[in-house]
Amino acid sequence: RRHGAVENRQCRGLRPGCLLSGAIRRLRSSWIGRPPDVLVAGDSLTAGEHASDRRRAYAPLLLGSLPETLGRRVRTRVAGLSGARVADLLRRDLPAASHLVVVEVGTNDWQGYSASGPWKATPVERFDEEYGLLLDRLMAGHPTLVCLGVWGPSGGLSQVGARLNDYDDVIAAACAARRGAFVSLSPVYDDPGSRGPGGRPTPFGASDEEHPNDRGHARIAQLVSAASTGSGEA
Repeated sequence: RRHGAVENRQCRGLRPGCLLSGAIRRLRSSWIGRPPDVLVAGDSLTAGEHASDRRRAYAPLLLGSLPETLGRRVRTRVAGLSGARVADLLRRDLPAASHLVVVEVGTNDWQGYSASGPWKATPVERFDEEYGLLLDRLMAGHPTLVCLGVWGPSGGLSQVGARLNDYDDVIAAACAARRGAFVSLSPVYDDPGSRGPGGRPTPFGASDEEHPNDRGHARIAQLVSAASTGSGEA
């Protein structure tokens, strides 16, 4: 016996309980370190803001339906970074998924959001380059790809003068070039009942008027699910 090893005296021989526990340990070992089946990466929307409960955010709602769709246990990873631009996701060590990748980023690039300092939109040309790099990295496992557009009003103009359509056009073109499905979020945003009201208690603090509420998150989950299966708009 190796020094320091712990012997399970009850599991000497080929007892059924020992065989089962050994199989479980081997299964756990094979599970650890494997790439996820599904990756959902994005900004504050993917983090769940401003759902009333984290389980009511679009990512958990989407992932909750996948075992029924795939007929098996699904390895998942959600990477939601509040305030993220596409460059921020590029700096993260995100895994390439094997079955489905959902990318939701671009809103902060369009808005020009900055946690410190003046707001300034990401130049469209740079956004185009960085967004393509992000997709190529996440597509290494050849999964189904769904790209979500900017969270903002149809034809919107940000406070720093950037046009929403310019960023959505980049996202749609990059997604199509990789045989992915583009989902515009503007129709959800345009529905006043899908946002706010401000001041609601949420796990992220008081809600604002801009982030999706439970209804908005549910609608986004429906759209992503439909796009990922090729069934059209939910």
